[in-house]
Amino acid sequence: MKRSIKLLLFISCIYFGCNKGEVEYRDLLGGEEIIYPGLTSNFKVYQGNLRVKLQWNPSPDPSITKYMIYWNNNEDSLSLPASSSKPQDTISTMITGISEYVQNFVLYTYDNAGNRSIGQSLSGVRIYGPLYVSSLVNRQLDAGRPPVALNGYTYKIYFSPADTVLNTGTTISYLDSLQNPVSIQLRAKTDSTVLDLAKAGTKVAIRSYYVPVRNAVDTFRVTYSDTLLLK
Repeated sequence: MKRSIKLLLFISCIYFGCNKGEVEYRDLLGGEEIIYPGLTSNFKVYQGNLRVKLQWNPSPDPSITKYMIYWNNNEDSLSLPASSSKPQDTISTMITGISEYVQNFVLYTYDNAGNRSIGQSLSGVRIYGPLYVSSLVNRQLDAGRPPVALNGYTYKIYFSPADTVLNTGTTISYLDSLQNPVSIQLRAKTDSTVLDLAKAGTKVAIRSYYVPVRNAVDTFRVTYSDTLLLK
């Protein structure tokens, strides 16, 4: 009997203690319940030239009315209306004019009552711009295989291996023997090309293009051209 009374008192203490805690917690919230709208999925970033493309799939929560994106230590923000609650749809936006630095992007959903979701973050996103461009160099000629004159008006030139992911190509330009401009696009996987109607003394301009990361939204080119003089 004594054991039953003690057990009953113990359970009562737990019950009233928990209820007291709930009341105190509710008092701190002003008697209101916190509501978090649904989260998006597949929040991704695609980097570009002083800009980024942000993309996600919407939450199925039909109460969501807008999205808010914050960056630059929450000093900058962008508001987007929620146009769909179908998770199979894709929502994207481009943010431009970002300083060349490392940024964190935080995405929130809001419902029609002004409730805000938990933040979804993309941290350590590098922004590319002039500093990145200044580090780029043109694809180099293969020093072990100098240009070869196949005949009086045709040359073959060879290049060193290139990064087949980040190097998107190289443009080779020259004036042929008839003074017509010629432009050849050399892929990263290709290590040689033929220059038709080119003779000794022809100047060949070489300029390469890169992306800083796979799936970047912009392609960057080297700021200068290297010049090859055919001999």
